[in-house]
Amino acid sequence: MAGDDNSRTNRPMRRGDGMQRAAEGWHLRVIGRTWQQIADELGYANPSNAYRAVMRFAGTVPDPQPNTLRELWRARMERLWTIAQRDAEASRPGALRAGVAVAQRAAQLDGLDAPSRVVVTPEDAELERIVARLLERGGQVDVVEAEVLELEQLPDDATD
Repeated sequence: MAGDDNSRTNRPMRRGDGMQRAAEGWHLRVIGRTWQQIADELGYANPSNAYRAVMRFAGTVPDPQPNTLRELWRARMERLWTIAQRDAEASRPGALRAGVAVAQRAAQLDGLDAPSRVVVTPEDAELERIVARLLERGGQVDVVEAEVLELEQLPDDATD
């Protein structure tokens, strides 16, 4: 949008142009762009000017919603994964490391690397019910005084 950059053409900015750029800046911020990216794309001299223009236009600035940011980063990581995969196939140095880094970040973003072990501290009544169920199934319960009691839950058909 170089033609819209009034600071470079030395012509006075019309009110409509500024409002249109600020509205576009609002939209770009909502979809997850940084203030630097907005400034670059819309021709503002710096990120602060982009921020101030949007603030004057709307009275507030948007904070991108987490789901929007997650989708944005997912798309970015998909692109990076494609590049890393191509580079790995071409045996470029560092490509595997880059691919692993992208995969790890994607797993974090999607929650795929969430802990698989969950520690639960049941109330006394719930603990008594758990012990009773284990005993009913023919399980053995050793009572040990400790701060942590770990129980492994077996599938219902495991004792059959």
